[in-house]
Order: sequence, then C-alpha cells, then structure tokens
Amino acid sequence: MKLAGRPIRTCLRRQSHRGFSLLELMIALLILSILLGFAVPSFHRYMQRAQRAEAVRMLLAVAACQERIRAQTGHYDTTRCLDAFESAHYTVSVEPPDDAASNLFTLIAEPLGPGPDDVCGALSLDQSGTRRIEGDAAVTAACWAGR
Repeated sequence: MKLAGRPIRTCLRRQSHRGFSLLELMIALLILSILLGFAVPSFHRYMQRAQRAEAVRMLLAVAACQERIRAQTGHYDTTRCLDAFESAHYTVSVEPPDDAASNLFTLIAEPLGPGPDDVCGALSLDQSGTRRIEGDAAVTAACWAGR
C-alpha cells in the first residue's frame, strides 16, 4: 500500500524519530529532581562541616598563640592573637577582652549566618582545653569533629 507515492512503512518510520515524547521528558525530569533532592542537602551538610572545621582550626590556632604568650610572660594576653585570624563564616572573640595580664581566657567562634539545621551554634574553647557549643551538649563531639 502506498500513501502519496511512498510506502506507509517509510512514513511511519520517519515520524517516530522526531524527538522525545512528553512522557519521556517528564520521567527524565522526575529522576533529575529525585537526584537533586539527595544531592543538595548532602552538599549543604558538607559545606557546614567545612566551615565548622575552619572555625575549629582558628580556635585552636588562637589558643596555641595564647599558650606561647603564657610560656614567655607567665600570663595570657587577650589583646593579641586575634588579628591574624579572619573568616567569612565565623567571628572569633575572646573573653575577657583586652586584658594584657589574664590567668584565663575563653575563645568563642560565632557563626555569622547559622543555618536552620545547624545544631552546634557558637563553639568555645577555654585555657584548659574544654570545648563547648551553644547548641545541644550531646552533639559536642560531632561539632568539634574529634579535635
């Protein structure tokens, strides 16, 4: 059988290879949205851990600087050591502030923009090495990442 001078099989074959159907596009979109649903929260948690690790590194470095000052002078100087450490995600402060001859100190790293699912909050470290968090105390080890 012929249709306009061409066999029917040839006409049907040409029409079936024109592109994707709406159903195929919707299935591909569904699969992509499921993959993104897993990838985006995982990436967000990874970024939170990386930023928290940066804050922990800064706290430990400032504490080491304070210990070097104490070894040289016999006391902590909370007016020094913070200038070299800046972060785009955390602010580091020291208690007591501006004390040139202190016997103790507490370093505090506060997040600039805590996320809604951040259970740690502000991290703190004192002269005896005690690590604390502003959030739930049960997750202190996870927030400090074993350091």
